[in-house]
Amino acid sequence: MCSTARIDALIDELECEIQRVHDAGLGDELVEIRRVCNRLEAVFAHALVRFDHAREFATDGAVSTVSWLRHRCRLSSGNAAEKVTLARRLAELPGTDAALTSGVIDYQHAALIARTADKVGADNVLAGENTLLVAARQMDAGAFAAQTRFFQHCIDADGTLADANQDHEKRRLHLSQSLGGIFFLDGLLDAEGGAMLQSALRALSGPLPEDNRTPAQRRADALVELARRQLDGGGLPQAGGQKPHLTLLLTEETLKGAAAGEVDRLPLPAETVRRLACDCALTPIVLNEAGQPIAMGAARRTVSPSQARALRARDRMCRFPGCDRTPDWTRAHHLRHWADGGPTILPNLALLCGRHHWLVHEGRWRLVGGVANLQAVPP
Repeated sequence: MCSTARIDALIDELECEIQRVHDAGLGDELVEIRRVCNRLEAVFAHALVRFDHAREFATDGAVSTVSWLRHRCRLSSGNAAEKVTLARRLAELPGTDAALTSGVIDYQHAALIARTADKVGADNVLAGENTLLVAARQMDAGAFAAQTRFFQHCIDADGTLADANQDHEKRRLHLSQSLGGIFFLDGLLDAEGGAMLQSALRALSGPLPEDNRTPAQRRADALVELARRQLDGGGLPQAGGQKPHLTLLLTEETLKGAAAGEVDRLPLPAETVRRLACDCALTPIVLNEAGQPIAMGAARRTVSPSQARALRARDRMCRFPGCDRTPDWTRAHHLRHWADGGPTILPNLALLCGRHHWLVHEGRWRLVGGVANLQAVPP
C-alpha cells in the first residue's frame, strides 16, 4: 500500500498545482494528465494479469477475474472483460505494451488492439502492430475502431462477415408510449442500417437560420420528416385496405381553439390540430347523440392538388423570412386559418417548412404584411 499512498500524495499535489495553472495553459496540462492516466492503466493491467494467472480472485469467492472486478472495483461487466482481455494480451504485444506504459497511446486504443488480437490471434496483430500503433497515435478512438475492423477483415474476412451477421441479428427497434403521451424510441442497428439512417438524418437535420434547436432535437425532427415524406409520397403499402396516414379526430370547437383534438386515442392541443389541418384531407363524419358515427362524407383536401402545384411554383421555398427550405420540406399554410373564415386561395396561402409552421402555430409567431411581403412577428 506504500506505493499507492505515494501516488495519492502526488495526486493531491497535482490537484493543488492545477488550481494555479492559468486557463490558457489548461489544455497542455489536460493532455499530460491523460498520458499519466494511460500509464496508470498499464500498471493496472500488469498487476491484473499476475492476479489473473495466480487465480487470486478465488480467495474472495469469485468465480473469475471479471466477476471479481465487478464486485471489488465496481466495474460494469463489459468494462471488466475489456480490462482482462487487455491484461492478458499485452504480454504478447510488446509494442502496444510499451506504447501504453509510456502513455503515448490511450487506453481505449490499446484495448481495441487487444480485442483485435482476441479476434484474429496475437501473431497476426504482432505482424501489423507497428502500423496499428502509428494509426493509434493519430486517430481518435472512433476512427481507430474502424481501422481495427479493416485490419480484421484483411486477416479474417470470413470471421468479419460472421461478426457482421451477428450484429445484423441484434437489430431491434422499440417504440413505446408513456401514459403522458410522449413516445420513447430505443433500438440497435447494424453498420449498414445505422449508416443509412445516419446519412438520411444528416441530410435532413441541418440547422436553419437563427435555429435554437439542439442537435438532438434536429435529429428528432429529421426522423419525423422522414416519416412525413413517406406518408405524403403515397409509396407505403396499404394497411387495413388504405394508404397509411395520420388520423385526427376533431370538432368545430377544436378548430376554434376551445377543445383538444385526438390522435391514436390521445389528446392533441387545439393549435397543433389547427396546424395539421392547414393542409390535410378532411372526411366529415356525422355522429349520433351517443357519439357513434352514423354517416361519412366524401374526403376532400383543404388545399387541392392544383393549388398545391401553383403554390410551389409561386413560392419556391419556405416563406418564413430568412428560410430557404425547398418545397419538399414544406406544407401549405393558411395565413388566415380556414376555420376562422380564411379562404383557401393562393393570396391566403404560403409555403412553410415544418419548423416554421410549428412556430406560427404552437410557437405563437405571426406572419404579417401580405403574401408578397411576409414579415415574422415573435410572440
